[in-house]
Amino acid sequence: MTSNNSTPLTFTYKTFETVPIRLDVYPPAVITTSEVPIVLWFHGGGFTFANRTNFFPKWLQKRVNDAGFAFVSADYRLIPTGSITAHHILEDVKDAFAFLRSKTFEAALDSLDVEGKLPYPKFRVDPRRIAAAGSSAGGTCAYFAATHVEPKPAAILSVFGMGGDILNAQYLTPKTEPFLRGRPLLDPSRSKDYIYPLSPSVSSDILSDSPMAFHPPTATLPALPANPRMPLALLYLQLGTYLDYYTGEHAPSLSDTLRAALPSPDVQSNPAMKKIILRKHIPIQHHAIFPQLNVSPSWPPVFLLHGAEDTAVPVTESKNMYATLKWAGVETKIKIVDGEDHFFDQTPDAEEKYGQVFDEAAKFLIEKLSA
Repeated sequence: MTSNNSTPLTFTYKTFETVPIRLDVYPPAVITTSEVPIVLWFHGGGFTFANRTNFFPKWLQKRVNDAGFAFVSADYRLIPTGSITAHHILEDVKDAFAFLRSKTFEAALDSLDVEGKLPYPKFRVDPRRIAAAGSSAGGTCAYFAATHVEPKPAAILSVFGMGGDILNAQYLTPKTEPFLRGRPLLDPSRSKDYIYPLSPSVSSDILSDSPMAFHPPTATLPALPANPRMPLALLYLQLGTYLDYYTGEHAPSLSDTLRAALPSPDVQSNPAMKKIILRKHIPIQHHAIFPQLNVSPSWPPVFLLHGAEDTAVPVTESKNMYATLKWAGVETKIKIVDGEDHFFDQTPDAEEKYGQVFDEAAKFLIEKLSA
């Protein structure tokens, strides 16, 4: 039966301190079976802003739905709010999987069906066939799923994902020159509430939904961010302190510790040596949130997609993850797109220019979910 998958159904998959954390379900274009596979997508935004509709991969959603699979886009808690760190985001990733595999989700679909509010035929999730995917920070979420979700996802898609090579200058070196597409450096005083120690209003808040918002452009200025959280990840990269907010290790600063341990050029291309350095200098309680430390032969197949000229998440992240996965014997493919920067898949002409690349990435997931 044909479904209406242009508008998703929204569900709250968990609640944290009264804050609902939601996901959107886009059903298959045609539902031919009672149990369908799912691609679970996590959005980008540096973990500091955005929601499940921002940086949305229409190219992937359409291909997945047309293949007869459901597509799900999930929110998660954001940093820096309250005491939230990547550990909490890891919990959210696990809980999103658990919800989709749960009787609670089945009951929610049944209830909508009984009420006549389900705009497509009722289906069940095949718990063995859920893939994890995400872009930028969402790529880290997909890596979290590969390590910590049981049963394992059927496959992983990382689109210019973070977490493949934390021990690099992008995270650890304070910037004195423009580094993101040549944009001017940010003024830290404009974001002082979000710089450690956080202001009381930030430290008491919990957010899982902080969408993109812009001021109207003027004759002399482009549209500038209206959401004060939008520049934060870039500001932390500029200051060389991103990992302090990621882990919650501000005093002493984890960034300072790792900066002193940056490897010499002769080990920059050696994933095993990088893992040794990270394990030595990152407190053991944080090892779980550094994906490159957790790659093992038990990981599902992984497809890595990255722009060669990425100025936000350097392509070395995916290259190092690829080498690490190969070292562990994990099935993996990598596609590097020449001349492209971060979020190249969101440009108006992306489908025209890179439709074949998108086909390849989607085909990888579809084949693994069809096995």
